[in-house]
Amino acid sequence: MADRVRLAIVVAEFNYDVTYLMLQKALEHARFLGAEVTYVAKVPGTYDMPIIVDELLRRDDVDAVAAIGA
Repeated sequence: MADRVRLAIVVAEFNYDVTYLMLQKALEHARFLGAEVTYVAKVPGTYDMPIIVDELLRRDDVDAVAAIGA
């Protein structure tokens, strides 16, 4: 069996009534695809995402990062 994809999700808190629902769908779909969500990081807005994405991609336990903002 192949290793599961280890996914981190970065979600903006700006427009959180929208991004929260997007996060829930992303978690559900990752589970459906068999991916392991290793981190969920919340940031104030989309402009703050690149720093956190860079830090997460440097980790050995993260294969990919999904960014959610609205």
